[in-house]
Amino acid sequence: MAERNYWTRMRRNRMSRRGLLKASARAGVGAAGLALVGCGDDDDDDQPASAAVQQQQQQEQQAAQVEQQAEQQAGQQQAQTASADEQQEQQAAAAQAAADGDPKHGGVLRIVMSDGGIFDPAIAIHGGTFAGVHQVYDWINYLDEGFVITAGMAELPEVVDELNFIYSIKPNVYWHDKPPLDGRQFTAEDAVFGLERFGFDNPEFVFKDRFSLIDKFEAPDQSTMTVQAGEVFSPILTAIAEDNMLIVSRDAVEAFGDEAISTDFEAQIGTGAMVGVSREADVELRLERNPNYYKEGQPYFDGYKGISLGDDAIRIASFVNGQTDFLNYQWFGRPVDLDSVIAELGEDAVTGVPNPVTYGMATHIHTEVEPYTDPRVRTAVHLAADREQLIALSLGELVIGGPIAVAIAPYGRTEDELRQLPGYRSGDLRQEDLAESRMMLDAAGVDLNGFPPLDIWAPDASDYAQVLQQNLGEVGVNIGINELTTADALAARQNREFSMIMLGQQGASDPDLLYNDLHTTGGQNYGNFSNPEFDAIVEKGRAVFDVEERKAIYDEAQDRLLNEWNPRLYWSWSTVIVAFRSYMKGFRPTPGPTASNAILWGMWFDEIPEGAEQF
Repeated sequence: MAERNYWTRMRRNRMSRRGLLKASARAGVGAAGLALVGCGDDDDDDQPASAAVQQQQQQEQQAAQVEQQAEQQAGQQQAQTASADEQQEQQAAAAQAAADGDPKHGGVLRIVMSDGGIFDPAIAIHGGTFAGVHQVYDWINYLDEGFVITAGMAELPEVVDELNFIYSIKPNVYWHDKPPLDGRQFTAEDAVFGLERFGFDNPEFVFKDRFSLIDKFEAPDQSTMTVQAGEVFSPILTAIAEDNMLIVSRDAVEAFGDEAISTDFEAQIGTGAMVGVSREADVELRLERNPNYYKEGQPYFDGYKGISLGDDAIRIASFVNGQTDFLNYQWFGRPVDLDSVIAELGEDAVTGVPNPVTYGMATHIHTEVEPYTDPRVRTAVHLAADREQLIALSLGELVIGGPIAVAIAPYGRTEDELRQLPGYRSGDLRQEDLAESRMMLDAAGVDLNGFPPLDIWAPDASDYAQVLQQNLGEVGVNIGINELTTADALAARQNREFSMIMLGQQGASDPDLLYNDLHTTGGQNYGNFSNPEFDAIVEKGRAVFDVEERKAIYDEAQDRLLNEWNPRLYWSWSTVIVAFRSYMKGFRPTPGPTASNAILWGMWFDEIPEGAEQF
């Protein structure tokens, strides 16, 4: 019997001699994301007799890193200026920022949201939570536009060496003024507990492997947190800054318990831009401005009202009628919806911004359930799936994707690259893939009428499931469809109670996401995939800083996943259009799986809409 857990219940800027990590460090680019900037300076007189040799080695290391970073920056610049269209987009964004003018305070932001009743950052992996209650929490550091690691409740870390890091907690961060925290100051001990908690031995926690290479977090004093890795973990600073790493307090856990942190709105007490006011499940969520927020002057809104609008037609009508300020969930937005509301309201009334995110759709395959125990069967499914048909249903929201999101440059593969590969090809080449799929099924000797039904997240994945059902029919597989509610689908995936299930998948900001997804011990390895060769590849990727070397490692991982193992049917990542009323200013794209409070705390109303609610 599956263990009963929350998912089952659902069915009901410091500078030092060691150097500073530059704010321009980009996540997922090896040494550029972990800049070891050397140890020598004014204290060189205290070095031992071998100081000259050490200094020479340090200089050589620094020179190599500078050269490598210059190459990375050149490559990034080349990618960023690859086309005239992209240049025009950048110029338009700059012009828009200038036109937005100075921020203004006031008004209640009305957003579309779906909190799903999941509040604990250590458990929640779906975007609705970020749009809702996660506004009450905050990060040590966070990833802003362009995957830039940015100071949050702590300054950017001091890099002692490749295993040791020092974070200085900002002195003006306070918990919300609710018991048991009562507005006390946020300390390094709070930071230590909040990060360690993700790795606690709790079967519900899905990020428990994220810090598995870190030996210890410590708080030598109230304002200092040290991080010591047991071995090199190249994405360590990115991991600490990822969207999910929001800090929950020991006080709240001890007062309310883990179950309440998961399920009870009243137990959500953080340091974030908003404070919880009230929640009516599946109807609305109300949050009000935190008057003691550490970002001076922010947030600009007096509060948020989250409105649950599941039906697309109702969502669009509510926006047109002025009941909401955002057209869509901030991680979901179709170009066709933007066109629809512009036709109703006019171009001047609506702003639409492209926002590629590391969120997508996939079919999770349970590798311990027949007939998917045989990699030939999984590969046959991969070859039969028609990605062009699948993404066509998204009306421009999705792009064809592989195991790593294309937004995670240079590791994610582009649509053009993928379209050359078996399983992604069209026309005559697709016919070759279908023939190969039939041969694999024949070799595996499976009963084509004996496949268990495909579980789906309805209604969001219903159309996609029918396409996949048709695709498999082209190679003789007769498979049914079992529609589940969102709660039941999430529970089935978390509890590994499926054979094949279509759901969204959350990416990360580094190719190390493959460890979390598919390593034998990975927290989101829902299909129980276990392969020593794959484990060795992604373990190696964690220990390498050089971009080209890391790329080669993750190219091998992706090649072998798609050609041999296929534990997950990859088919898309999102490239959404975030649309909102033009009286809203200050929006900027962010790369994470959701456009969470990192966006909303910096937005404001240029003019408060007529009839808008007030706190």
